[in-house]
Amino acid sequence: MDNLEQELARIPDGYRRAIEEALKKVPVRNGVVSVRDLWLETALPMGLIVELLQSDGVQLPAHVVRVDLTRRSQKGEHGRKG
Repeated sequence: MDNLEQELARIPDGYRRAIEEALKKVPVRNGVVSVRDLWLETALPMGLIVELLQSDGVQLPAHVVRVDLTRRSQKGEHGRKG
């Protein structure tokens, strides 16, 4: 049982590392990265990305000032314009 608990404790660390690696690859505009770009790069649930970023566990690279957490889209919620 201890082994399972250790494995489960490592899961958030793996997600953090995935986000930190994605931060090195996604577009940076005036020091700002879009949470949508992180979502596209990692395929992690957007809510999980936001939660990990807000928990201060993710180290931002020097060229990233902040992550824009707004979830704007060019299309409507269901993929339709308007």
